[in-house]
Amino acid sequence: MHRHHSIQSSVTVLLTLAIAMPGAAFAYGKEDAIRDCESRLRSEYHLNDLRDATAEKIMDSDHHYKVQGMAKVDGDRHAWSCEVKNRHVTTAEYSGPKPKGMGTAEKLAVGAAAAIAVGIAASEASKHPSTETHHTGHGGSGAAALQDLVGARASSGEAELESRGYEFISTEKGGDSAYSTWLKGSHCVTARTVDGHYRSIVDVTMADCE
Repeated sequence: MHRHHSIQSSVTVLLTLAIAMPGAAFAYGKEDAIRDCESRLRSEYHLNDLRDATAEKIMDSDHHYKVQGMAKVDGDRHAWSCEVKNRHVTTAEYSGPKPKGMGTAEKLAVGAAAAIAVGIAASEASKHPSTETHHTGHGGSGAAALQDLVGARASSGEAELESRGYEFISTEKGGDSAYSTWLKGSHCVTARTVDGHYRSIVDVTMADCE
């Protein structure tokens, strides 16, 4: 019975202290100050990418904090600062540019969609030169009819060019590439080779084949 009264008395004392000092019952620290400041910056300046925030407690009152950090906008970092008193944000300062248009995630999504569209277009375009090659292989139509050789080993490409009636003219080196020139009738083309494979075949002027 004595123990029951002792526990009840302790609970009463704790409740009294909590009512008398609400700050003790509901602690507010640096993380809370950072959270409140970042929330204010997001709503006021529309900043999304906030990082490297630090908080410093000012000892003139229980809940006075100076908070600062960085905002990343369009690839660059810009400083921001904030002040919290009595759990309320009193000032939030940011002088950098505001984000333009879409956020990072949206830009990545659009970029991925664009890359897919370009890939589809390139795939479709590569089908047509290949088709053209089959029915113009003997007559010749320049580099447009040779795009099916791009990506092939240079040795195989040379043999195929010869089989299609092209005559080897010359080879020049530049950097990590080799440029071989081929002639067929009025068509002069240059094949660029990197690491033993054809990377591109383009039309050039007849002067290049002289």
